[in-house]
Amino acid sequence: LPEAPASVDATQDSFVAAPHSMVEAGFLGLRAALAARAAAAAVSPGEVEEATGRLRLILGDEQRRIASEVAGLEWPLKAADLGRVPPESDDALLLRLTITRALLRCRREEDALREARAAVLQGRGGPIDAAAKFWLARCLLRLARRDEALTVLQNLTSSTEGQQDPPNASSTSAAAQLALAPAVRWGRSGGASQLAALKLVDSLRARAQDFYSRGAFDKGTEMYSQALSYVTSDDKWGRATLHTGRAACQRRHRALGRAVEDCDAAIRLFPRYTRAHFRRGLCLLELGKPQLALKAFQHLLALDRSWPRLCEWLVRAHSQAKRQESAAGNDDLPFGKEEEGDGKQSSAQDLGPRHADDLYGILGVSSDATEKQLKTAYRMMSLKYHPDKQGGSTRAFQLIATAYQTLSDADKRRAYDEGADVKKPKKDDDSDSEEDEKQEKSLFEEVERRYFPERYHFWPFGDPFIEKRKIMARRRKEELEKARRAARQAGRPWQDDSDDEC
Repeated sequence: LPEAPASVDATQDSFVAAPHSMVEAGFLGLRAALAARAAAAAVSPGEVEEATGRLRLILGDEQRRIASEVAGLEWPLKAADLGRVPPESDDALLLRLTITRALLRCRREEDALREARAAVLQGRGGPIDAAAKFWLARCLLRLARRDEALTVLQNLTSSTEGQQDPPNASSTSAAAQLALAPAVRWGRSGGASQLAALKLVDSLRARAQDFYSRGAFDKGTEMYSQALSYVTSDDKWGRATLHTGRAACQRRHRALGRAVEDCDAAIRLFPRYTRAHFRRGLCLLELGKPQLALKAFQHLLALDRSWPRLCEWLVRAHSQAKRQESAAGNDDLPFGKEEEGDGKQSSAQDLGPRHADDLYGILGVSSDATEKQLKTAYRMMSLKYHPDKQGGSTRAFQLIATAYQTLSDADKRRAYDEGADVKKPKKDDDSDSEEDEKQEKSLFEEVERRYFPERYHFWPFGDPFIEKRKIMARRRKEELEKARRAARQAGRPWQDDSDDEC
């Protein structure tokens, strides 16, 4: 925002100065100027706090002076005199807005918001009203209350539309109004600029979302980038949502590394931004980093346990991590490496090191891809890696066909997502009961019991029915073996109908 130097003549119509700049220039005297300059030059939060304390002392002196001169009140005030306290003077409002800026410098947005609200209430209809509303809108934007900030800015621009001079106030002389004119112009011009920037960003965001819905992810990324170039420094929430939106486009466009960077930028602005954590976990999972994805989902779980389908994504991260562990000793070749006996080398450069168990990575689709996206990806990948084409690969072509065959079937895809293929084989009958029961559970149940224990009954001494279920399973096995022997002795064909159970 433009701030004119103190040497410029305040009577000029083009002179624009922020309230804190006027205080620093000596508009309220040397004592206030030194405190305001100390707050502006402070680096550490302690220095800002010290300078803010000095400004509050000056503000208190001004409030006592007004109470004594205007209402004849003595300090400290009595309870019966609280209703007779006069409104704050313009000098006090300038000090309050200077304190607001100092509090924002040390990231005390809530305290700054209280000071700005007090300035708006005390200066309603006066010369400082525009500057106070502008500071209020900036504080609301810092606190991610964007809708409230838009309302304040719209009220500011509509109330000052067509006004050329500061509004008249019965307690403000013409000379004082002329002296405060730079702050009035600063508030009006700043509010109009901020509102125009917010509307422009919203327009670009709407266009980016439209491109995303139509599948034009590259153009959506471009629109989000343009919006980020216009967003103001105060609109932290808008910047965070733009980063997260661009990450969604980049994820669909398979620029997963840049998508993770955008999610990290959003999390730095708002560490408790749940959507950014979730999207970061998705991108890391599709990057082939399930351990990091698992940490992102666990962080999201600590922030919001009711996030939709969070348990399913935790299961996917666990299953993918187990697949990587089991594939570490295998000789399954990733795409882009030459195979023995094939003599052909894949030309894929952007797929990354994908093992045969990473079916989504083999097709190059996201983990929540639709049937249409799967079919499109399968056609493109099978054409690209066809053995009869230059740069094709028989092994890659077979992996692509297997991946599509599994993911295109709803039941097989659900079983793959739930990690049905990564369960360890059961131990022998002499194994420990609890360990044997643990092996009988699905991976989904294990993860759900671990992260959402409230969904199951609580047994402080373990499940009392483990031994009973084990005995019943052993009896069924003995009866089945007895029936098989009897059928063999009688010469009858044996047919096991156990798979027909629903």
